[in-house]
Amino acid sequence: MNDTSFAHDFFQALLQGLPPGVVYSLVALGFVLTYKTSGVFNLAFGAQAYVSAAMYFKTRIEWDWPTVPAVILSVFVMAPLIGLVLERLIFRPLRTAPAVARLVVAAGLAVAIPYLFDILASFSAVAGVTPVGVAPDGANVFYDPFGVYAFSRNELVSMGVALVAVIGLVALFRFSAIGVRMRAVVESPKMTELNGIPADRISALSWALSSLFAGIAGVLIAPRFNTLAAADFFSLMVVAIAAAAIGRLTSLPWAMGGGILLGVIIAQLNTFLPRWSEDHSWVKTVQDNLTPSVPFVVLFAVVVLVPSIRRSRDSGDPLAGVEPPPPSLGGEVRNPRTALLIRLVGFALLGVAAVVVLTRGDDLWVFLVTQAVVVSIIFLSITVVTGMSGQISLCQGAFAAIGAFTVYQLVSRYDMSVLVATLVGAIVAAVVGAVLSLPVRRLGGIWTAIATLAFAYFFDAVLVKLSWVGGGDEALLMGTALPRPVIGPWDLGDDKYYLVFASIILIIVATVVLQLRKGTFGRTVVAMRGSEVGAESIGISAARVRLVAFAISAFIAGLGGALLAIQQENVNYSTNFSPFTALFWVVMVVTLGSRTIRGALNAAAAFALFDQLILKGTVLAWILRSESAVPDFFPISGKWVFVLFGLAAIQFARHPEGLVERPMKPPAFLRRLFAGQPAAVPALAGAGGVGTVPASVVTERPAAPTPTAEATSAASATSAASTGAPAPAEPAEPAATTVPAEPAATTVPAEPAATTEPAATTVPAPAAGAARPAAAGDAATASGNGTADPAPSAAAGDSTGGDSATANTATANTAGGDTAGGDSPAAAGPVGAARADSNGGSEQSASSSPARTEDVVS
Repeated sequence: MNDTSFAHDFFQALLQGLPPGVVYSLVALGFVLTYKTSGVFNLAFGAQAYVSAAMYFKTRIEWDWPTVPAVILSVFVMAPLIGLVLERLIFRPLRTAPAVARLVVAAGLAVAIPYLFDILASFSAVAGVTPVGVAPDGANVFYDPFGVYAFSRNELVSMGVALVAVIGLVALFRFSAIGVRMRAVVESPKMTELNGIPADRISALSWALSSLFAGIAGVLIAPRFNTLAAADFFSLMVVAIAAAAIGRLTSLPWAMGGGILLGVIIAQLNTFLPRWSEDHSWVKTVQDNLTPSVPFVVLFAVVVLVPSIRRSRDSGDPLAGVEPPPPSLGGEVRNPRTALLIRLVGFALLGVAAVVVLTRGDDLWVFLVTQAVVVSIIFLSITVVTGMSGQISLCQGAFAAIGAFTVYQLVSRYDMSVLVATLVGAIVAAVVGAVLSLPVRRLGGIWTAIATLAFAYFFDAVLVKLSWVGGGDEALLMGTALPRPVIGPWDLGDDKYYLVFASIILIIVATVVLQLRKGTFGRTVVAMRGSEVGAESIGISAARVRLVAFAISAFIAGLGGALLAIQQENVNYSTNFSPFTALFWVVMVVTLGSRTIRGALNAAAAFALFDQLILKGTVLAWILRSESAVPDFFPISGKWVFVLFGLAAIQFARHPEGLVERPMKPPAFLRRLFAGQPAAVPALAGAGGVGTVPASVVTERPAAPTPTAEATSAASATSAASTGAPAPAEPAEPAATTVPAEPAATTVPAEPAATTEPAATTVPAPAAGAARPAAAGDAATASGNGTADPAPSAAAGDSTGGDSATANTATANTAGGDTAGGDSPAAAGPVGAARADSNGGSEQSASSSPARTEDVVS
């Protein structure tokens, strides 16, 4: 190869890589725009682009609209509307939620939005049919400005839009006030509101703008696909994340450059590797596997190796602490008897269901229940890595596939026992999980999820195609069949025997997970989740904990994947273990409860049985005792499974414990009806803690009067008479604050009243040996959350009225965060004292009582 041909081919590959690179850049720009203006790592960006592309397809192909109205509806109307709905209903309440929680919510939306659109718009993709581009005859008109590579009109339009977009966005953020406000809202919504900027409106505008960009990218990219499918848009978004990561999710020019660089590198490899393979046969293998892996390798390398990303941690609003703290997950403890009763009822129902399935179930129900049992084992791996160690792993499908492919390879190539191969497959998956944890062990928050997502797509694009992993061309032609094992007299080829076998394995795995949670490992991960720095200060290695968690989780996933392949007698990778399927696994488990074994079991049951039981009307037919009585709209589309559980993931940010473990309370009117008591009134934070106060406390407790100067003097005189101390003098002029000389026997001087009070009070010196009365300045000390530390109060006197101790307590009015203000009893005069009633008893003054609920609520 001479220098002239090399330069020619290099330049040709450079031009050839520009169109796909611009496609990556368009999606990367939109992704960076979403992250830059909302702080959300929006995995649903691909779903938003898909909706606009599908709407454009429907209007242009099915409804035969002209190009301009179709673009206006799909890009300039629907796309911003979706963004506004997402911001107002979902992400605005989650503005101060952790980044990982928002990532899970976005993952749920990535699953739900495409299927919801397909259902509402009655859209179904047609293989080989895609919408035409926005340019007239864009796919058939070409331009060759350099005489080397001809660009289509659609490609030129995409490049022009990308160039204009990056220039406009850079100008928006650098030179306009609205761009600065968008970035300010991401940093601190509270602080921007203090500066008079409407944070809600700016956030809504940001989401509308980013969604508009998703619509533009979707419509421009749609003609490049052979078939419009949501999974393809999600895969394209993962590739674009690699370009966005090059710009560290903040730089628009670097994101665009990263996308173009990926396209050019792939084009160069496709140009030169085939020529080099003529002389070196091993280059052919590299070409077949390296080219599709470039985006995922780049994404993984950038996430792991770039210091600014590796060391980044979630940042929150510095003024988020002014809001009442959310209720603790452990704030409500179940009654042990109730919990035991629930467990017993659950075991009884499972036993009855097992007997019914084994004795009266047909082949379909035995298959579905067995699948639920096997999938439960896989979902327990998510319980370990996500529920216990707090890491979002999106590659559990890859671990499960490793276990399944290992069984296939060992049985088909080496005629190994299926059961032994299953155990080996689980061990291989554990080793891969441990090795994967080494580069990602120092990552935090969303970056662990992104790194594992990159590995999942690398496994899907490269490793599955290798002959020593997925079987290669032989597997494509002959499949990946697996036999059922035989254990003594029990042939597991019988579905009922296999159901019993899988149930035993599930019980063993669940017991192990339960013991891990109760043992040293469980306590270690709990300590690390509470405070990683604090855990390391007592000798806990966070890296070692993550390594062990990944290894155990991968072992369980590999075991479950092998059992699932054996049950179906085929690996069925694209159906069972694809990255998009694994993403849906995580969404289901965290929705129902990733922290408990019961949550994983319920998620697996819903995954396997929800379609058959609910959507196909089986339960309704059983209730009505007749299949003919079932309404005509049954069976319902199976896409509703993805919609319902995807949208249910929204609650994860508020209830990370999941729907199963979330405390279920009856409505307030039912509690009042059965309890015969008024409803509870919530108490604000800072007024005695988070919780509820019975309404009877509010209605029955009398309002405490504000003591006047005369009442204060009378109370002080009464106290002085009972204790032998001299009575305090009358209030002096506001400018004079007199503090009498302290007797020799007294070592603690009285503190003067605050000079900002409207009236100063002469405070007498305490007698020798007498208790020091609290000064008005000691009444309340404002803390960060506006609460006050009450001074200790003395005990009341006896019933004879002989003794009456003073109650030296002052309260601060916590409403609005004020301390010792005009509404506070302590602010109206000196220290409150105990008042003796006419019967000789003692009554605590208003200033010595806690803050009243009426004051707090008002």
